[in-house]
Amino acid sequence: MEVGDSTSIFAAPILGSLGIEADAHGCRQFSEGLSILSARRRAGTLPAVVVLALGANGPIANGQIAQALRIVGPARVLGLVTAPKSAVSDAKMRRAAAAHPDRVLLIDWAAFSAGHDSWFGGDGLHVGGPGAQAFSRLIRRKVAPFAFPPVEKLRLPRHSTRTTRCGTVRRNGRTSHVFIVRGRRSVLCRRARALARLPVLHPPAGWRSYDWRRTRNGPWRWVKARDDAKVVIATI
Repeated sequence: MEVGDSTSIFAAPILGSLGIEADAHGCRQFSEGLSILSARRRAGTLPAVVVLALGANGPIANGQIAQALRIVGPARVLGLVTAPKSAVSDAKMRRAAAAHPDRVLLIDWAAFSAGHDSWFGGDGLHVGGPGAQAFSRLIRRKVAPFAFPPVEKLRLPRHSTRTTRCGTVRRNGRTSHVFIVRGRRSVLCRRARALARLPVLHPPAGWRSYDWRRTRNGPWRWVKARDDAKVVIATI
């Protein structure tokens, strides 16, 4: 789900075609986005990944990102999209992502779009057709591991039998059991535990993280897979 202001109006239908519900409205403030999230949570329709593309219509107020995190809760991922010419809001988004590496996904549109003047209208902020395509595909690519885990590609077992148990790790006050699901001859338990301790939204180079809770396929919570999918570790 993406909630945006006028900078993502042209992107909204493209996001929809990519499987991401989008709600964009001109001059929308960050506070209005929070109200939308609150209403969706009360209705029981708040999805697993929530993206806020807000902050271009005025700086994000102190405490508003913390409020967004309270609304989405610890079981969801909060994506924050930076915007060109919104330095104060962008800085707060970056600080939030650094402070909450397991919960806040920074989607750095400001950096990604830098130098692509043809993507924007005369104000350098609102996107045209090519910019809307680039904006939408960036969001889709960033949220895909957490909103659309690749069940068919990885084909993880539905049970922990025939996997290698590697003990437990503790992060953020929570104990997780670590398993080598694939590639037990290629990775040691020590390495598997080290991978499991890393922030889930920031896997090391050559690896990808997936939120497997969304699949309801087996007991797994978070999965880290090597890019070639030949080595997979998972936690319960």
